[in-house]
Amino acid sequence: MPGAGQEALRTFYLIARREFITRVRSRIFLIGTVLLMLLLAGYIVLQAVVLNRSTATVKIGFTGAATALARPLQAAAGAQGTKIDASNVNSVSAGQAQVRSGDLDALVSGDPSGPQVDVKDSLDPTVGATLTGLVQQAALNQAITASGGNPAAIDAKVASATIHLNLLDPQAAMRTQRTVVGIFVAALLYVALLIYGQIVAAGVVEEKANRIIEILLSTVRPRQVLLGKVVGIGLMGFLQLLLLGAVALIAGTQTHVIDVPSVGIPAVLGGLLWFVLGFVFFALIYAAGGSLVSRQEDLAAVTSPITMLIVATYLAFFWVLSNQDNPLAIVLSVIPPFAPILMPARMATGDAQAWQVVVAVVLTVAAIAGMNALAARIYSNSVLKVGSRVKFLEAWRGAR
Repeated sequence: MPGAGQEALRTFYLIARREFITRVRSRIFLIGTVLLMLLLAGYIVLQAVVLNRSTATVKIGFTGAATALARPLQAAAGAQGTKIDASNVNSVSAGQAQVRSGDLDALVSGDPSGPQVDVKDSLDPTVGATLTGLVQQAALNQAITASGGNPAAIDAKVASATIHLNLLDPQAAMRTQRTVVGIFVAALLYVALLIYGQIVAAGVVEEKANRIIEILLSTVRPRQVLLGKVVGIGLMGFLQLLLLGAVALIAGTQTHVIDVPSVGIPAVLGGLLWFVLGFVFFALIYAAGGSLVSRQEDLAAVTSPITMLIVATYLAFFWVLSNQDNPLAIVLSVIPPFAPILMPARMATGDAQAWQVVVAVVLTVAAIAGMNALAARIYSNSVLKVGSRVKFLEAWRGAR
């Protein structure tokens, strides 16, 4: 005979398995997942195609004798589909400051036959190749004049002519990728927590309205039903996000939108981890809220505060993104209920330190344990009460 603990575990497994299998076999899940995968892949591919086919505009500043290269570079690069927005800069230091701030993509200074090109992290390939050709031509002209037409001297001078590329911010491109991925992770988790939380709440109300819960509770404890439903629906959401993450990685790799695996894989793994933690935390709240009402029409009244909390957390992400080193931003990303959205996004951008991630996980697990006790009490005391909406205090005191 199995012990009480084994029997409770088996009951919990059966409830979770029923929720998971029933929902993943539904047409809504199957068709919806396929459509989401196609839309996500199509969006990434479309963005890559549009970016590749669009005419690039490169802002380049010229200073000193190098200004002689501006017009020839505009003409030569324009013939290859790259527009050069040229401007004169007063000094090298002023131009470098504009490159760092993003006002300029590059600064060209020095001798036209061997100029220095200051960029943040990389130089447009077309501009680089075109500028090199112009530099070699300038060197050729100088060599002809200086050498009196000696072919050997001319060849040597032309062969040695090149541009000197100076990277002012080599990590800029990587940070841009991380920021984009961070925003994507935050948005995806925000939508997932809202959707699957509502599914949990709606499922509780449906079982309550159909009196199915009365049959279940005749043989199963309320806490087992609650946890089984949360875990079963959570596994469905995890599977769907896993598929979407795989599609995003494949599409991103093939179109070179992100640098995989250094950016994409850690972001996907971090997002999945925090979906599990965030979903369990918020799903317990949604389930408790759903147990307070008996009709789907009344569900919005009890779940809207939870939804507003998730929305506020997502909006706070954009402030945190712009103030990564602010102590308040760090605190918000560590404590529940903000951590499930803010921390994975900060992990994707590379701004979260290891100790911050560990503290956030520990605090969130502790919050889940506390929320489990609270939600189980509310659920147990209100799920069998059909009719008018059960007040929170009434549900809390019901066990007394």
